[in-house]
Amino acid sequence: MPQVLAEHLEYLLLPGRSQLFRDAIAVALKPDDLVADLGCGLGVLGLFCLEAGASRVWGIDQSDAIHLARETVRRAGYGERYECIAGSTFFTELPERVDLILCDHVGFFGFDYGIIGLMRDARRRFLKPDGRMIPQSLDLFVAGVSSDDCAAKAGAWSQDEIPPFCRWMDELGRNERYAQEFGPDDLISAPVALGHVSLAEDEQDFFRFEAQITAQKAGRFDGIAGWFDCHLAGSVRMTNSPLASESIRRAQAFLPAGESFPVEAGDVVGVTLRFRADDNLIAWTLVPPGGAPRQQMSTLRSMILNPADLLHESGLPVRLGRTGEARAFVLSLIDGVRTGEQIVAKVLAERPDLLPSEAAIRDFVKSVLAQDGIAGGRP
Repeated sequence: MPQVLAEHLEYLLLPGRSQLFRDAIAVALKPDDLVADLGCGLGVLGLFCLEAGASRVWGIDQSDAIHLARETVRRAGYGERYECIAGSTFFTELPERVDLILCDHVGFFGFDYGIIGLMRDARRRFLKPDGRMIPQSLDLFVAGVSSDDCAAKAGAWSQDEIPPFCRWMDELGRNERYAQEFGPDDLISAPVALGHVSLAEDEQDFFRFEAQITAQKAGRFDGIAGWFDCHLAGSVRMTNSPLASESIRRAQAFLPAGESFPVEAGDVVGVTLRFRADDNLIAWTLVPPGGAPRQQMSTLRSMILNPADLLHESGLPVRLGRTGEARAFVLSLIDGVRTGEQIVAKVLAERPDLLPSEAAIRDFVKSVLAQDGIAGGRP
């Protein structure tokens, strides 16, 4: 919960961000509209809608923030008109279609918090044919980076203090997407428009954008900075550009070079960015000047894969492990009659060997019930 508080406090303190969403809601919302807030967090945007005249809001979030939202809307006096739904938007069904869907999952690079897939799914299943959306589109920008801080961040695993047998993880670090607050002095090129993503229309599942970055001065090319210009509604736009006076001052994305390389003023670096609509994986390629080998990076290479991640690749039968068997047994005891404590007691009586200790069994059963149980028949 402390991390949830810190994350949402940061959002609320971004200069101008809340007012921009209020302005967009004033443009897009009509009196008595029904609203769905995707990944609603503390429920702030939904409350803005109710204050502006919406008749009802469904706020959906699978993080612990939904419990804070429930209490927030109650204290604000909107508990009867704001329904909190704990769970993934993709697994949620609403009782009726809505007039407006909104989502603030605009990442450091715009698309990198999964907003494309979220909005696409909700638009198809939740939105009325003449419904409206906030936001509506993303314009993506990139620039070359020359920054000691960024170089140190990408190469952290190659430092002398790192034991030699751990330095292989340098490759993982150079395939990460980092949040970084850039200043004009960190950029070795002018910004270049990379691509446009519409959230209000059916687009491709796979995005591929290319750009040419021209160095404005000699220096070391450490990677690329990426940011967004987001069209919320009407004439209301929101950006985290490090060069814009109206920026909301949200950090930008830093995508490192596999290996930093020198550039001279006027040198051109080719950039290709690839990502899918339905996940957060990013792949990027840099083509240095002078015929140097191209560098290909991907956040997939920074993922720590375990056997479960590769199940669909193995071609072997799948069976439940120890945790899966324990979970299946606990779920089989949910019958709409037993209380949580009665289920714990039954597990202890019938399967005392389920986990190594009674305390572990109690904690495990409570975690399963908290995730998959519905107390009193209500979500």
